[in-house]
Amino acid sequence: MNSLATKARWLGALVTAGLLLVAGAGTAGARTTDARTADGGGPARGVPQTAPLKLPAQGVAVSPDGRTAYVSVGNTSSGARLDVVDTQSGAVTAELLLNAGHEVAVGQVAVSPDGSRVYVLYGLGRHLQLSMLAVVDTATNTVIARVAAPDQPRPERTATGRLSGLAVSDDGTRVFVAQEGPKPGNRPILEGARILQFSPQQLAYTAAVTVPGKYSWSVAVRPGSGDAYLATDEGLTHLDTSGDVPVLEKTIAGAGGQFAGLAASPDGSRLYRVDGSGAGAVVDLATDTVASTFTVDKGQSMRALPLNADGSRLYTLVGGSTVLSIDTSTTAAVPGENVTGIEGGRDLALGPDGHTFYVAAGYNLRIIGF
Repeated sequence: MNSLATKARWLGALVTAGLLLVAGAGTAGARTTDARTADGGGPARGVPQTAPLKLPAQGVAVSPDGRTAYVSVGNTSSGARLDVVDTQSGAVTAELLLNAGHEVAVGQVAVSPDGSRVYVLYGLGRHLQLSMLAVVDTATNTVIARVAAPDQPRPERTATGRLSGLAVSDDGTRVFVAQEGPKPGNRPILEGARILQFSPQQLAYTAAVTVPGKYSWSVAVRPGSGDAYLATDEGLTHLDTSGDVPVLEKTIAGAGGQFAGLAASPDGSRLYRVDGSGAGAVVDLATDTVASTFTVDKGQSMRALPLNADGSRLYTLVGGSTVLSIDTSTTAAVPGENVTGIEGGRDLALGPDGHTFYVAAGYNLRIIGF
């Protein structure tokens, strides 16, 4: 990461982000000399540009080959959709309707490891709760299932808890969905957070496990073992997924946090957590203990937590305006690698090529090369 070539790429990213901000939607379809696939026929690098969207962008994920971005878009007046974006041309090649109602919301997007399925959370109703999971067949760009969250044990006059995060297993055979506790109208959420297990083969939920806590946020899957980790207001919950039904193993205190994002290292040895206030923790997954803590950028809201392929860099979207780079060997920020000049960022994805950021921001998908 300290080579002259790398420094040049980061400088280019800073310039590109600034230019795209000035150019706005008019840059869609533009190509630059950075628009190339990775050497050796690997995943494609996205072409730096701003791709305009018709509705506000909320979540983003990228296909394994790097050629397609999937963006959840929507607002309370125009419905909810999943936009399919060509990362080379910036064109929206498909607009998949999730719900046409006026009281809807959209959330996180995830792609299966083989790229054949996309999963997106959305919801409808007076409280704009994320309550539905849509499944998309990427070969045909078709929504093949819209599945409601299963009911949960709850008192009368309370609503089923909202869906707040999702992750796909390494082999693509299971999707884990985070769910909050029941919601009693305008009063605080009750105890009863859960992790739900969804079967892509059956297109149905196959298990629901209650975990300590009221609120739930991100889900991460540990490479190798496939175990699932869920961030809640009570800490970090570890679930053994070796059987047909996940089993609660342990809740690690001090490793949760409000609006916490999670990322597991490629070798499965560590898990990184950064919460919404910038408080970070490194969890040793061999012992399920907090190995160290760190602070990212206290006082700024954090969104997303992608990790690069070799596990050396962790990225997060700070305050909706800056992609912050963190050296995982020291858990210190690397200011020279930050990307600024973003406005209204809602979600961040790292392309499989390792040199492209995708930012859901306002009515745009920002594609930034570095």
